[in-house]
Amino acid sequence: MKSLEFDVGEVLKLFESNKVFELRGLSSRVVREASLNNDYAKAELGVIAYALHKIESKQHFVKSPQWGRLKQSVKTDLRNAQIAIKQNNTKAFLESLKKVIQHITKIDSQLGNYAIGIYDKAKIKEASLAYSYGLSIAQSAQLTGADKKELQEYIGATTMHDEELETKNLSQRVKELKEILQGE
Repeated sequence: MKSLEFDVGEVLKLFESNKVFELRGLSSRVVREASLNNDYAKAELGVIAYALHKIESKQHFVKSPQWGRLKQSVKTDLRNAQIAIKQNNTKAFLESLKKVIQHITKIDSQLGNYAIGIYDKAKIKEASLAYSYGLSIAQSAQLTGADKKELQEYIGATTMHDEELETKNLSQRVKELKEILQGE
């Protein structure tokens, strides 16, 4: 498990270098670790990483002059979060994350196309991920700050509650595929 300090640095590094899809992967790992340890701060960082991924993957956000200015503020606040966590200052860390969230919701209110905002969608998405790692709906919602009812609706609309765990490893699946292909 990675430290919160490491994870903030990774979010900042990927965000600064415009590695949009890596941000999404990082958010999944961070939320998984937050789920295992019931770590609200880590979950919040995972939600932020996912929301930044969503913004950076939408052209109308990226090409906007408003986003250019806010992106610099996000970077500054992520750097401040990194400094705060190095100093074991949880209050300052959470304040810096809160500022990042404010930037995300501000740009989304200015340029967003949907009734539910990117940050709220990110909380639901990451809460569903926490649910898939074994937390209850209530625990998942509490960990990420997602609305419990919306989370239930989201999970109900997916097939994740019907999925069975994959018990075959890669070599077993390749072997079966070869057998199928040889039989044709």
